[in-house]
Amino acid sequence: MKQSANSSSGSEFVALDDAQLKSIHWRWTLIAALGDYLDAGSIVAGGASLAMWVALYHLSPSLIGLIAAFSANGISTAVGALIAGRLGDRFGRKFIYSVDLLIYALGVLVVIAAVNASMLIVGYMVMGLAVGADVPTSWSLIAEFAPRRSRGKLMALTNVFWYIGPIVILLLSLLFAPLGIAGVRLVFGSLFIVAVVAWFLRRSLLESPRWLYNQGHPEKVDEAVAQLTQNTSSAPRPESQPSNPTLAKGGFGELFSRRFGKRLLFIIPLYLLWGIPAGTYGFFLPYIFHTLGAHSTASSDSLEILWFASAIVGLLVVFIPFNDRINRRLLFAISALLCSAAFLLLVFFPISNPTVAILNVLLFGIGQGIGLWPLLRIWSVELFPTEIRNTAQGFLWSIMRVGLGLWSLFLPTMTKALGFTPVAWMLGLMFIYLVVVGGIWGPKTEGRALESI
Repeated sequence: MKQSANSSSGSEFVALDDAQLKSIHWRWTLIAALGDYLDAGSIVAGGASLAMWVALYHLSPSLIGLIAAFSANGISTAVGALIAGRLGDRFGRKFIYSVDLLIYALGVLVVIAAVNASMLIVGYMVMGLAVGADVPTSWSLIAEFAPRRSRGKLMALTNVFWYIGPIVILLLSLLFAPLGIAGVRLVFGSLFIVAVVAWFLRRSLLESPRWLYNQGHPEKVDEAVAQLTQNTSSAPRPESQPSNPTLAKGGFGELFSRRFGKRLLFIIPLYLLWGIPAGTYGFFLPYIFHTLGAHSTASSDSLEILWFASAIVGLLVVFIPFNDRINRRLLFAISALLCSAAFLLLVFFPISNPTVAILNVLLFGIGQGIGLWPLLRIWSVELFPTEIRNTAQGFLWSIMRVGLGLWSLFLPTMTKALGFTPVAWMLGLMFIYLVVVGGIWGPKTEGRALESI
């Protein structure tokens, strides 16, 4: 691909790209990945507490859909991602980190103190805005400091935390269930604590070296490179490197240009058709199971824990060891096929059958963990250069969450009127699209430097 006039050639990041994977890479990634913990934790906390809020405030199906649509699972996250995506490219990744989790903590406090549905909606919206700002920024930062042969491994840690968050939240929900609504507030209190701790830890992170270079500060790159390569001094820059690079303009104009338009057309449907099934599962599964009378609340929570745990197994056993050195298209196609089978199974067999429910959970959990969701994250950061990487992440997230939010508006009513079979058909076919498109046209980016993709 032809290099942009505003982009670096990549030669100044050879030491960074070829560095051995060290503890500092894992530590920085872990701190950044706490945003994924809070994102998925918010979604599942909302889902796990939904039946309690319904009983307490006598919520109608339409109001349930409204809460889901504008919560951390939907439209407010899209707005946060769209705004902060561009701000992260203009003012830096650390600029977003300086405020977003404090805003998230404020939203959690509103939910904890809620005395009516209006406060719930406001609290969920504020939390959604914050995680929408945080997660795309975290992915950009991780990709920009990761060694090229280990980028997939480090990015996969964000998936692990996206699954650990719900497991912790669901276990806390089961533990605090006897306390009723007070237990729900304690669950959200745990998210408040994690948000504050994460905000404090992130103060130790340095700015992305690639962003610094693109903003005309090559002299500031050395500190980050020295830390990440654990050398007392960074390697000398090539003579061909300009001493004062042109400031990158970036922005939505460049994102929607002919150069990147095809990439957007490729990845937007993949994001959208993944986000709808995953969001449905994360927020609505306990409610759906309860509505259909298939399982008790404790049973549905246990099945969700099994789902997230099985995805972690898929990541640890298959994705993390092999994704940086095998055919990613094949991995993606197999992953999406397993996810499709999980939902098409519910078309022909009743969800009330425990064996069917467990098979559904395992197929979807292991299926997404071995490739689909981690690869979508990796491709989304790899397909766009540094000057628009955060803008692109924010835009993709906004499209995914708006689509999920609109879907969420109608899902409770549709499920109640038609049952889950039509929904299962739609979700299964979404994954068939992913099998075909991702399996045939997925980008071959494994092991390559960002500037060469």
